[in-house]
Amino acid sequence: MRSSPLWGLVAALSLALAVAAYPAAAAGPNWASFKAVPYEPPKTAPEFNLPDLDGRPVALADFRGKVTLVFFWATW
Repeated sequence: MRSSPLWGLVAALSLALAVAAYPAAAAGPNWASFKAVPYEPPKTAPEFNLPDLDGRPVALADFRGKVTLVFFWATW
């Protein structure tokens, strides 16, 4: 059976498109166009002391190396 010339044309165009698109894909995205902001690691919290419910001072340094949630809440 003879192959259609249309299949050859489709294959050639597909190959040409893949070859033409390769340099753009290999270059990677243009991050400036996305307005991406580079990651900066978080800063360490300043040292401070607060009273606990019994009035004893508790320092943030007491929790070093532990995951700590400091929740400041006020009603004003």
